[in-house]
Amino acid sequence: MYSDLIALRDALADIPEVCTCKIGIEANLSTASFPMIRVVPSRAIPGRPYNNRTVELTIYFGYDITESAGLEKVYEKLLEMEGEIIVTLQAQGLRYLDTIADEDRGATSGYKWMAIRAEMSSERPDQ
Repeated sequence: MYSDLIALRDALADIPEVCTCKIGIEANLSTASFPMIRVVPSRAIPGRPYNNRTVELTIYFGYDITESAGLEKVYEKLLEMEGEIIVTLQAQGLRYLDTIADEDRGATSGYKWMAIRAEMSSERPDQ
């Protein structure tokens, strides 16, 4: 599964304007990290054929609000990034599920976040 996550991370890092793209969300995010993408596996369930499993992912992406010309511009950039992420997911053979907004709750921290939920097929670890 880790090699699949690395391949996805590398593909997402090629999206224009992305400053950082990593697996997992580190505690010390700073303005230098934004615009950013973080890939977080949330669940792995048995898949078909038997030697596969379905991995549910949450892909967080965000912008630094202080570096923009207002919140509306941040929404424009985030929605452009959302489209690029979905295209990349489909090109990598992942299944797009939905997009979740932070309802402007993150705006007080200086960052605006959204998240995409997706599914990835991956081989089961050796038993």
